[in-house]
Amino acid sequence: MKRNLLHILLPVSVLALSACGTTATSPVARHSFEYPQSESFAGNFLAGKVAQSDYSMSEAARYLIRAQELDPDNPDLRQRTFLALIADGRVSDTETIARQLVAEQPADLFAALAVVDADIRGGDYEQALSIVMALPDRGINTLIRPLAAAWLYTAMDRKQDALDALDGLQRNASLSPLSEYHRGLVLDYFGDLAAAEMAFSRAYGDPADAPLRAAEALGAVYERRGQPQKAALLYQSYMDRHPQSLAMPFHLKRLEEGGAPVRAAVTPASGLAEAYLDIATLLSQENAVDPALLMARYSLSLRPDDDITRLLVGEVMEIQKRYPAAIAIYDTIPVTSPHSWNARLRAAASLEATGQSEAAIALLQPMVNERRDRSDALIQLGDTLRLTQDFGASATAYDQAIERLGGPDQVSWMLLYRRGIAHERSGQWDKAEADFLKALEMEPEQPYVMNYLGYSWVEQGKNFDQAEDMLKRAVALQPEDGYIVDSLGWVYYKLGRFDDAVRELERAVELKPDDPTINDHLGDAFWQTGRFHEARFQWHRALSFSPDDELRATVLAKLEGATPEPASVAANN
Repeated sequence: MKRNLLHILLPVSVLALSACGTTATSPVARHSFEYPQSESFAGNFLAGKVAQSDYSMSEAARYLIRAQELDPDNPDLRQRTFLALIADGRVSDTETIARQLVAEQPADLFAALAVVDADIRGGDYEQALSIVMALPDRGINTLIRPLAAAWLYTAMDRKQDALDALDGLQRNASLSPLSEYHRGLVLDYFGDLAAAEMAFSRAYGDPADAPLRAAEALGAVYERRGQPQKAALLYQSYMDRHPQSLAMPFHLKRLEEGGAPVRAAVTPASGLAEAYLDIATLLSQENAVDPALLMARYSLSLRPDDDITRLLVGEVMEIQKRYPAAIAIYDTIPVTSPHSWNARLRAAASLEATGQSEAAIALLQPMVNERRDRSDALIQLGDTLRLTQDFGASATAYDQAIERLGGPDQVSWMLLYRRGIAHERSGQWDKAEADFLKALEMEPEQPYVMNYLGYSWVEQGKNFDQAEDMLKRAVALQPEDGYIVDSLGWVYYKLGRFDDAVRELERAVELKPDDPTINDHLGDAFWQTGRFHEARFQWHRALSFSPDDELRATVLAKLEGATPEPASVAANN
């Protein structure tokens, strides 16, 4: 479905991005800009615009609202303020602005959806429907209009009109599963459980391979029809196909304890929220993160306590590098939710991204023993410990994760590669080498493993021929990776092939100009070929890129008169 929707998704992406002034695929870098405290229009507008480009939406909304108060007739400012409020989750605060925007331009999708939200809260479904039907039947509207109309007709107790509205999605065959899924939800709402079961069954074929929400919806129908064994079989089958899913164990336990079925669309408003979530998910899959966030915000406005929607909002915020805001969203998901586990993993990743490694570790450590059947918290803990250079503890976490997964023969090459790095950095070379070789046994031409192992052999002064062969293959596979090219150049340096070393290391510096180690290596190669001024220049460059203490001391010693090793390591072995 995703590939077939590209032509639908593009127009809304362009609309949202042109209004926000940001990009969906590459969030702009943070400015070191001090937002001014000003009562002038220009000051507030500038602060709001910069905050918006930095994805600081709360700040953006605050300044843009003030700017609009100072210039209430500025339509571009009105649009910018409106989008900042929606992105900040303040949908209900946009009603006045949204009605102005719709009056000026009825085709403004996001303003129309904000007015629909206000009309639903006011119980005016006829008015909400008229706003939806006024949208032009093109682009993303061909998806939103029938879904919104179906749920608004449902709110007015017009079952057949609701079902007829969903027929509008059938014009695109790739949208048929979505149409049948919402048909099932509408029929479930009206109590037509037999027809709902048929619609859900048509939507995705084998329910154990369906999206989670569709499988849950069908299971809830089985439960409501008095078929708990059939529901349990579905939940178990889904769990067997998707062993990492935490939702199905939750449903099986709830079913065993006699809990009520969990339904996605208890009310028409929650049904519309589900439709918005589906659209937000599709947009997110297409990397259209700005409009995906807006659609998810509309979904949460109608159904504030939905944890899957909260997860999506948090994930989009992470893409936008709004890590504190993402953490705040994840923290709203209760520990009793089946989605709490993933929320805490994501929160820990966001903490790590903001330099709060200790807080991330403190969050992950209790999770390790909370679910002894899972390895993901241990792997993430190992990653975080490795990034903090606590390599021994990192290796231990990886050890436990690999044990839970059934041993080295049952895990991916990537996990062995990570553990190998932790072993190597903690001085356990024999264990590290075994992990790298096992990883290459699983993935023989893995360039990053070949790079790490080959470079490590060279640093230890052994296996030069094997290392050179490995690194040539790695470079051929990843010719634009400066670190791998550097490793090959360093092999040549250690072999005394200084002209070859210069050639490769110059290319490595071009690819990674700000890496201190690569600049240091090139300086050494220049020195050995008699290019002394260029060598000193490269060493000074290495110092300018914040090397660690050990490398800094080594480079300073060279600049103060010591020279790199004049003979090749290979010649001495």
